[in-house]
Amino acid sequence: MMLEDFHAMICEDAKEEHEAGRYRTTEEAMEAILCGYLEEEQVISDIQLSPYQKTSSSRQAMTVSAHAFDEKNATLSLIAVKWERSNKLAKMSRNDANRMFKMVRRFYRNAKKGMYKEMEETDTAYTLAQMIYERQSFITTVRIFLVSNAIVDIEPPADAEEEDTVFTYDVWDIDRIFRLVGQAGNAGENNINLRDKYDCSLHMMKMQADHQRYDCYVGMMPGTMLARIYDEYGQQLIERNVRSFLQAKNAINKGIRDTLRDEPEMFMAYNNGISTVATWIEADELGNGVVSVHNLHGWQIVNGGQTTASLANAYKSNLDLSQVFVPIKLTILKSGQNKDRIIALISKYANSQNKITMSDFSANTPWHVEMEKLSRRIWVPSRQRIRWFYERARGQYLVELNRQSTPARKKNFRQENPKSHVITKTLAAKCMMCAMQKPHIVSRGSETNFVKFMELVEAGKVPFPNERYFKHMVANVILFDKCDRIVKNLQLGDYKANVVAYTIALAYRLFESEIDLDKIWAKQDIDERLEMLLKKLAQAVWNHITHPIVEGTNVTQWCKREECWNLLLKRQGIDVPTDEKEDEDEDEEA
Repeated sequence: MMLEDFHAMICEDAKEEHEAGRYRTTEEAMEAILCGYLEEEQVISDIQLSPYQKTSSSRQAMTVSAHAFDEKNATLSLIAVKWERSNKLAKMSRNDANRMFKMVRRFYRNAKKGMYKEMEETDTAYTLAQMIYERQSFITTVRIFLVSNAIVDIEPPADAEEEDTVFTYDVWDIDRIFRLVGQAGNAGENNINLRDKYDCSLHMMKMQADHQRYDCYVGMMPGTMLARIYDEYGQQLIERNVRSFLQAKNAINKGIRDTLRDEPEMFMAYNNGISTVATWIEADELGNGVVSVHNLHGWQIVNGGQTTASLANAYKSNLDLSQVFVPIKLTILKSGQNKDRIIALISKYANSQNKITMSDFSANTPWHVEMEKLSRRIWVPSRQRIRWFYERARGQYLVELNRQSTPARKKNFRQENPKSHVITKTLAAKCMMCAMQKPHIVSRGSETNFVKFMELVEAGKVPFPNERYFKHMVANVILFDKCDRIVKNLQLGDYKANVVAYTIALAYRLFESEIDLDKIWAKQDIDERLEMLLKKLAQAVWNHITHPIVEGTNVTQWCKREECWNLLLKRQGIDVPTDEKEDEDEDEEA
């Protein structure tokens, strides 16, 4: 697939999403699609659409399209999506790009001053503006992203600090998104010729013990070499890293940056280095166990993503890295058997200083493998030949699309597997946890919810997939999508995700007999009676979550508590048995 094809595909997807009634405008659909790619690829977690734009004058113009708040790291991500309406690839000028950054930053500054007080509560950015005002002393980093379906050939502004808050800037244009998505699912396919491309080789010491399953090497890698390789291959190098460098704690990144700038010669002493794996290498024997590696095939960084990214950023900023060396461990897996599992365990133990979640390496579990198999052979009950595509691993859909050898086959694949019918692991977990009446867990974020769901799978509390389970899961996805559209049309404000989760859970608790999953599967839609019921319940849920026990409590945080769910049930006249209550998760995802 070429970049032009990818651009045409997402433009078509945006148009179809709008025409299907999922979004009010094509622009809003495009925002959701582009932000969805960044979320799926773990660039930003738990993105909330919150479109806002004020263009009365150039000096007062403000904009924001979406946001994400990482409470653990006190980091706020603000996303501005610039949609170029042309069906052909367009370029964004430097002035337009910088103007977008300024408009987002102006939104943040005005929000700090209490802008929400002059906004309507139903405004989609009301909650964001209120949260910024209330949590401004807590926020230490603001990450501003410019996202566009155009080509944006500029370097983002340098990091800046203002009133103890660090501002960082990043650009995700159509080309960068295409490269990110296109690389997903192709981990291990790179072939890095160090001698030809970078005019150097890597001197390493081979571990003398001879193992049947792997070889192991240790050494030092020049910082400039690592930065240049990452600059070319990007996210592809850390596909198997269970901890995305973009989610790393800012304090750590700042420490790396300061060392590179002030004490580059001490980097080797201060840094733990990187742990890597490869399929095979080409190397020259130098004697005494030392080899000169000049070709790396299938090279992956499984620990040290933030080190690598920080070096790349320093390299782009023209910092001198000539004195920087990075400790490196290289593991060569000799057998393809259980390779993914072994790599996942290497990554897990290499990252053991931080909590590693199951979603990071669960793609190959039997439960997900079976869901994938079922999705490939079960067709929807209609005259059209259409399937629901279960994406067991990131980027599977695009990988399968790219495997189609001709434009005609690509077109046929998209007809049989519409993008609107792609179900990711996290989406499936979200929909099923709503049906299992755990909206407070769903509200904690996709990652936390997925982990909880997989714990239930491992405990045998979720059935092993069969054809009936798969159809019911799809029916729950349809129900979730329909409820999402209903809540959106009600224009209740910026708590849509919470309202949807609680509405579906409440519908299951009060009117489970009205939710005929077999009927939903057969019709591929919900009936009018259930639709009216969801509208009624959504309004009740909205009234509930916006009136917490303690006045002034942050609504988003309130929805993450089991107490919120139990109180909703009590307000509906339902007694909650003591044994039904769960312990609060102290390590909630923001």
